[in-house]
Amino acid sequence: MDINQLATVEMHEAGAEFQLLNQATGEKEDAVFLVKGTDSKAWRKAQKAQRKKYAEEEDVDFFDHEYLWPMIAGVITGWRELNKGGKPFEYTDENAVWLCENSPIVVNQIFAFIVDRQNFTGD
Repeated sequence: MDINQLATVEMHEAGAEFQLLNQATGEKEDAVFLVKGTDSKAWRKAQKAQRKKYAEEEDVDFFDHEYLWPMIAGVITGWRELNKGGKPFEYTDENAVWLCENSPIVVNQIFAFIVDRQNFTGD
């Protein structure tokens, strides 16, 4: 086995493009997100913060939107073709936080994409 197959952090840090799907039809939308993977430092940092935040709670749903959105916001590094009120909705960290907090559809789709390591390793 080649060691490069095991050393995945660099590939997850480089990120991958994810194209948003229409919830009703499953067809690709114009919106494209650049995201880091679950082996990235950004994901692990965000995950650690959420674990710490919820450490005292007994019944934590790790797949609940309120638990996931801060971690997803932490791995988005850019996007294309998003508009708000007819104007381009530019990528900023703050806009990523707003979008993830307010769009479970985006969070769910990006989460499903990033947990598939093949999207980052090409294997």
